[in-house]
Amino acid sequence: MANVQMRLLGSKWLSNSWKQELVITDEGVEGEVIRGMKRVRMLLPFDRIAQVNLSRGIAAASLEVINKGGAGNLVVKGLKKDEAEQAKALIESEIQSALRQQRRSGDPSHSAADELLKLTELKDRGIITSSEFESQKAKILSS
Repeated sequence: MANVQMRLLGSKWLSNSWKQELVITDEGVEGEVIRGMKRVRMLLPFDRIAQVNLSRGIAAASLEVINKGGAGNLVVKGLKKDEAEQAKALIESEIQSALRQQRRSGDPSHSAADELLKLTELKDRGIITSSEFESQKAKILSS
């Protein structure tokens, strides 16, 4: 069974639907998506997350976890801003950890060039700073 690292409860009043929840576990991020007319619970493993978007409003924040597959993005609205920022940082940290694990296991689907492209995308989107980019780039090139 997965260990829960953080549980986020959104506001049903701010989401215009049901009360939303995201659960960050040691396996990935769990939440519900709408498929057809049904709410479906899904787990998005950290190695399948393309990015995490945080939108800060006046009173609350929204967090969106983007699936690399393009469908089934997890969204929770109406969060406390500090809680949403902590969750974003935790998810991004777990994504980096999953990437390091894949490199250690010798996963041939992740070449240095692929990692550098992903790193460039993170920098271009403002997710990581230039210094973080340079540091990670040096680690990739040295391995």
